[in-house]
Amino acid sequence: MQFRERAQDATKDLFGILQAAPSAELEAQVVKLIEQTMIDTLLEEGERCAKVAMDCCSADRDLAHKVADKIRQANTALIANLSSMR
Repeated sequence: MQFRERAQDATKDLFGILQAAPSAELEAQVVKLIEQTMIDTLLEEGERCAKVAMDCCSADRDLAHKVADKIRQANTALIANLSSMR
């Protein structure tokens, strides 16, 4: 499931709980906010994972850098793919 679909589902659930019928513009803004929050969280966690890889592999700095680079590349590719879907 794509981030956008998850954000749309969360938006529908949110307005269902609030028992509100939002305008199309408000719904789109909430979907965008939720989607951006998910992306930001993914990026932050990717950086955290890269830091953990560096800390865990401190004895082998080359391996740590390779793992961290791979994590960052995967995040960059994911964000590029998500951005192109908008």
